[in-house]
Amino acid sequence: MARAAPSWHEVSVAVGWGSLRGKTCLLGEPKGGAPLRLLALHGWLDNANSFDALVPLLPAGLEVLALDLAGHGLSDHLPAGARYDAMTQLVHLREATQRLGWTDFVLLAHSLGALVSNYYAALYPQAVRALVVLDYLVPFHAEGRLATWRAENRLMRRQERGRGRARRVYSEAEALARLVKARKGGDGKQLPNVDEAAARILLPRSARRVDGGLVWRHDEKARTRYSMLHGSDNWMHVVSHVTCPVLVVRADDGLCQQPDDLYEPVLAAYRRSARVFRYERVAGAHHVHLTHPERVAPSVTHFLTHDAVAAQGKAASKL
Repeated sequence: MARAAPSWHEVSVAVGWGSLRGKTCLLGEPKGGAPLRLLALHGWLDNANSFDALVPLLPAGLEVLALDLAGHGLSDHLPAGARYDAMTQLVHLREATQRLGWTDFVLLAHSLGALVSNYYAALYPQAVRALVVLDYLVPFHAEGRLATWRAENRLMRRQERGRGRARRVYSEAEALARLVKARKGGDGKQLPNVDEAAARILLPRSARRVDGGLVWRHDEKARTRYSMLHGSDNWMHVVSHVTCPVLVVRADDGLCQQPDDLYEPVLAAYRRSARVFRYERVAGAHHVHLTHPERVAPSVTHFLTHDAVAAQGKAASKL
């Protein structure tokens, strides 16, 4: 008998400077004891709706919390002078989980969310039961760090100066088209990441209605990711200290388009450090968990029902 679609409830948690917002649901009833908690974190300029297609395919007995990162979706924007980077997001995420009482959970994360989640798992191993990484293996930067930081500083300054100005209004059709176009493979060779159906899932938290149409909700300043601050040296150090069970799902036409040997040091580090390490490849583009969740769900389900549960020796009590 098919399980009913999850019933999502909005969540807001104050983190000092503002609030992070998201949504939560319970998938069916746990077989015994408390449900297994799963915290879902989206990618860059996406939002908590990124997991709407995947979550219904996951096993019963999960309590899911999907959060909008700061500056994304319905979450508040950072104040003037503050920048967006993985460590900043981590600080806010840690505050939110502490205030919500989430002290033992699985991280399910895509792209930028996976970068943040690896740092979380390495810094706070006692809190993370297991880690699922969706299409993110290595920061996509190797050279030109000073030039990149200079450009991001310029962009951040420009966006700060423009705060308070009226934002462009789009029709729904225009907004959907921009969501699709912005997520296409930059080299022209990758498959489109999202189609219109997937864009419609993201749209309610990506834009808000105003007179005449829609305006984007995200903080324009969030375009400055400062991802090169988390370059290969830091990244390898972090991955080498992730000790919980890890599942990496890589999309064949996704973000990781470099030769396979480029990613082998990262995979080897996971194998050495993680209690359990699984690596799966699926057909699809970077947002395959949203556009074709049926390709991702089997690996995630197996990982949750075996490795994540066994992480604390409670094989029969959670799922």
